[in-house]
Amino acid sequence: MADELTEDQVNQIRRQVQAGRKLAAVKLYKDWTGSSLLTAKNNVERIQTGSEVEPVGFASGLTDDVMDEILDALQRGKKLEAIKLYKASSGKMLMESKEFVEDLMKELGIEEPGGIGCGTAALLLISIMLVCAGKLIA
Repeated sequence: MADELTEDQVNQIRRQVQAGRKLAAVKLYKDWTGSSLLTAKNNVERIQTGSEVEPVGFASGLTDDVMDEILDALQRGKKLEAIKLYKASSGKMLMESKEFVEDLMKELGIEEPGGIGCGTAALLLISIMLVCAGKLIA
């Protein structure tokens, strides 16, 4: 794998970021350089701002392996798992860990999956049952 990107590769990364696909840009950088996800994320941000590309730590005390695990969990839609990994590795409190992961998601353009939660689903089911019961009685 190359340590440095060609100008064409840098331009491809810029286009991905400009199109709102920062995570795709990070993946490209990682694939082309063989770097960790952490280094790829940091260097994509540096490319985005026009700064010189160089390895930079994202969060003190976290290894590249831990950041790779956190980012992998987020890519799989496992936000809670990412929070637990960060909390266990950083020693931070739960709220700080949640904020870190949410900030990271925002930076990478990762949206939380939509949908309804268990409580909303239960209320919807009860409402449907009541409507059906009302029709049976009438």
